[in-house]
Amino acid sequence: MIKILDASSFIHGYNPSVEDGEHYTTYGIIKEVKTKKEVVELAIEYGKLRIREPKTETVEKVKKMSIKTGDTLSKNDMDILALAMDLNGILYTDDYGLQNVAKRLNVKVKCIVSEGIKERFTWKLVCKGCKKMYDIDYFDEVCEICGSPLERKMVKNRYKNKKKRCKK
Repeated sequence: MIKILDASSFIHGYNPSVEDGEHYTTYGIIKEVKTKKEVVELAIEYGKLRIREPKTETVEKVKKMSIKTGDTLSKNDMDILALAMDLNGILYTDDYGLQNVAKRLNVKVKCIVSEGIKERFTWKLVCKGCKKMYDIDYFDEVCEICGSPLERKMVKNRYKNKKKRCKK
């Protein structure tokens, strides 16, 4: 089984040196993990963790989907999700934004300490006055109808997803 490890997996106690399977991460994630640096270094030394970078075109797919959902993903987040797609692996993360985009891209996710997201969601701009919704990339900070300020809000999808949580 191919396991792709986000920084949150290391931070929350996942240790590839004592787990079965092939483990992969990116250079960006390695730099991000500071508190469990020795765990990461030993796993690399023992050959239990491999560092690999994703394909540029896969990163672009992730970027487009994160824009569509309105999730703010870092470069490292996009890279690790793209790597999971490239290797057809399971992404180990407790990051909700990353899980949301992963679900949209049909990437399997396993959480370390959290329950995981219950359903897919999208970020929208919502008028504080009349409650009109705008796409997250709307060009203005005020409502075109009433002139009230817009705020970023999570909007749940209308349908229920049967596989609501990360597999434990």
